[in-house]
This record gives sequence, C-alpha cells and structure tokens, in this order.
Amino acid sequence: MNILFGVLALIASLSTGCATIVSNSTVDVSLATTPPGAKAQVNGQTYATTNPVTIPIRRGKNPTIHVEKDGYEPQDIRLERKFGGWVWGNILFGGLIGLGIDLITEHAYGVEPDDIYITLQPVSAASKQNAPNLIAAPVSSPPPLSASDVDSPPVSSTRRKNAHAIVIGLEIYRNQLPKADYAETDAKVVAQYLSKSMGFEEENIALLVNERASKSDLEKYFETWLPNRVEKDDTVFVYYSGHGAPNTKTNEAFLMPYDGDPVFLNNTGYSLNRLYQNLANLPAKEIIVVLDSCFSGSGGRSVIAKGMRPIITEVRNPILGKGKTVVIAASTAEQVSATYDQQRHGLFTYFFLKGLQGEGDTNKNGKIEVAELFEYLRPQVERVARRQFNTEQTPQLIGSTELITNGINLLE
Repeated sequence: MNILFGVLALIASLSTGCATIVSNSTVDVSLATTPPGAKAQVNGQTYATTNPVTIPIRRGKNPTIHVEKDGYEPQDIRLERKFGGWVWGNILFGGLIGLGIDLITEHAYGVEPDDIYITLQPVSAASKQNAPNLIAAPVSSPPPLSASDVDSPPVSSTRRKNAHAIVIGLEIYRNQLPKADYAETDAKVVAQYLSKSMGFEEENIALLVNERASKSDLEKYFETWLPNRVEKDDTVFVYYSGHGAPNTKTNEAFLMPYDGDPVFLNNTGYSLNRLYQNLANLPAKEIIVVLDSCFSGSGGRSVIAKGMRPIITEVRNPILGKGKTVVIAASTAEQVSATYDQQRHGLFTYFFLKGLQGEGDTNKNGKIEVAELFEYLRPQVERVARRQFNTEQTPQLIGSTELITNGINLLE
C-alpha cells in the first residue's frame, strides 16, 4: 500500500489530475449575517462579515466557522467536505491514477454549504444568568430595552380626508427566510404617525403585517383597494419595511411578501415595476413611497436564492422621472439597509420618524416637506451606519425634479 501511494505521489509530481488542474487548494465560502459586522473565526483566522465575506477553506477539511457579535448568541457552522463534480470526469478520462492524484492533493474535494446566510439572535436573559461570573464584585444587569424615543408621535389637529395609505411590515416569513428585525414595529409606528401626526383618517390606512401581507394581500390592496378609493387630487402614501430581492436574470427588484420565495420570484414576489405602474395609474395628485428595504441580495433587508451571488439592482424606474410618484429608499443599489438595535427600528425608519417628530423641519416654518425631511435624514443615516456598523448606507430620493422642487408636504 505504501508503495502504491508512493507511486501515485511521484506521478502527481510529474503530472496533474483533472481536479488539480481546474481547482485551487482552497474553496471560497460566502458568509453573510444579520445584523452585519459579526466576526467569523476559522482555522485561527478572523474575518469581518461585510455581507457577504468570502472565506477561503482548505479543500478536504471539515472545519467549523465560529460566528460571534457583541450582544448576540454565537453560532457554529460545521462544514462538510464533498466530492467535486469534476471528480467523475477525472475517473472517466484519467482513470484511477488521476483519481488517486486528486485524492492525495485533496483537490477532489469541495465543502458544503458554500453559501451561508445566518440571522444572529440577541443574547437571552437565561444565557446572561448562566454565564460565568468572572468579576468578584456584584454587577447589576443592564436595564431591559425600552421603547424608542420615536415611538410617541406628535399629535396634530390637521385632518386629511383625501389621503390614503398602505403600510407594510414584514418581520417574519412563511418560507423560513431570515427575520427582518423590527419591521413589524416599523410599520405599526409609521401607521400611528399617519393617523396622529399626518392627519390620515384611520379607515384610510391599510396596515399589513406579517401573515396579513401575503402576495395576494399586496395584489388586493394595491390593485383593488387603492383604485376603488383614490380620486383626483388625492394623496397616497406607501410604506414598506421588510426584505427585498433581486431577480438575478433580469435585474428586476421585488418586494418579498409573507409567502414569497426568492427561488420563484416571478411567481411569489411583487415587483417594484408592477408597484410603480399600478400607482401611476391612480388619479392621485401625489404619491409618496418609502422603502426601508434593499434589493441587492447582499444581506441586511434583502434576500437571494441559495447559490446566487449579490447583484446591483436599482429601485429606479422611468415612470418615476416624469410622473407623480416620489420614492425615498433606504440605500443605494449595492448597499444594505441596516437595523438600529439601540432604537429597535430599521436605521432608515428611525431617522425618518425622527424627522417627522420635528427634526426634519429644518427651516422652522411648521411644515415638513419630502425634500426637507430627506435632507435631514440622509446625513444622519450615513453617519450612524459608518460609525456604528462600519458600513455605508446612503438613502436615495427618486422622482420628478419638478415634483420634488414644488414640494410635497408630509406634515403641516
């Protein structure tokens, strides 16, 4: 047996097997986490999850990737080695000698999974109690998370009977997609601002949360409920907090309903193009769309079919450039939309609400316009994303220049 392996090793030094030719000594594993900014440790090396991060794994090994982030439960991902598909071709063309070469050099192997997306869970109270006490003096536990400072909307006497809103918050999904943390809270608080601060009548606000935001629900409310209510010169407000997804073949961006599946986006997702077209068909005077989501598949508030790579997917559409719809999006095409754990909201939504509390009235005239609010929140989101999450997040304002310049009042 030793003689056989010696012969194979000699042959390996003089020639190469099929797998040895077509592969490197390592295989790339893609890892993304929610929230981003975790540390991944494997084989003595540490990698920051920039969503995603590519980790080189030595072929033929079964390592464990340890993932941790302050304030969250650590997770371990066990990788299993597997034969690469080209091994069988090597047997066919190179015979047992070719196979032996690949086994000796370990080029015959890959690992699985090679595309990993995990959601880290906040440290539970039980975990904190069971953690070893390494400090002799008694240490008081931190206070429980309280409501955010934007959860109490200012009350206005202004009423808008000709204003209609659809507010969507998707934190959990039927098909075991990662949670979009705080999306449910985002939507419920935005609905309160609409009724208490922005003057919308409660019967004109459709609040769709989690299982009440299936694809058929989105179709019903965008394509029947709104058209049946909206008349000439009305105002329409649409808010979405949850996952977006890209169609990697067409680069089209989709909202991910409760029953959405990124593998079958055309059948189970609700495309932004479809949304924009349905809104453009309304006789409304002005339409405001606020999206706390992202559509690249790079993590944060976006998902992608397993095995697919992130792509650049824009939320722009030619309809917006000359129409009556203005879109405020949480980030650019290649960025992710982060969550703001300290305030228990999406980062973008937190500063959107903070602006409606009064911070967005930069000229102090008692009114808050869309452009005025955007100019307040953009640098705030950029600053916190850079300082706390070591990432870039730049909100976008998209729409007709004339419409934005003329002004759309969110709060009077």
